[in-house]
Amino acid sequence: MKYMSFSRCTFKLFLLLFFSSILLVLASDAFAAGGEANAGRDWIRSFNIGKGALVLNPIIILIQWANFLVFLILLNIILIKPLRTHMQTRDSEIENNLSSSERDQKEAMGYITQYEDSLSEIRRENNERIVSLQQQITNESLKKQAEIKENASKDLEQARTRISTEATKARTELKEMANELAAQIANRLAGRNVA
Repeated sequence: MKYMSFSRCTFKLFLLLFFSSILLVLASDAFAAGGEANAGRDWIRSFNIGKGALVLNPIIILIQWANFLVFLILLNIILIKPLRTHMQTRDSEIENNLSSSERDQKEAMGYITQYEDSLSEIRRENNERIVSLQQQITNESLKKQAEIKENASKDLEQARTRISTEATKARTELKEMANELAAQIANRLAGRNVA
């Protein structure tokens, strides 16, 4: 759409130059023709200054200046003003795009910092969980060790009590056997029964 308006301006400028060149050709043909038009030519020639190849005519110079000023005014209306408005809208669009890109970049940086903060929070929570799990494992292993020691000490105590009861039982049996053997030996030596 923007390029279309620019091409329209270019087309209008081309038409202006075309019609002005046609008017200049027609005007030169009218002065070159004879008759009453020739009288106007003679009147214009009466203002000539200089001779030979360097002839200046102030009326033609004034007409050329007026033609140039009209051309500048039309050029300004047809080409320069639309071109300036196009460039101004383009500049404003560029400024808007730059400001929106800066805003988007700031927003992205905000998201990045938010992501990094949440990531550090997650890492901190994971470290806390790891520490708590390690403490739980340590506590459970200490409990298991204490339980194993307790069970071992109970088993050891039971084994000691069983060994001591078996030892006292064995002593009493050995005493009884020793008494019986002594009685048997005494009976054999004495040849009689000693109770």
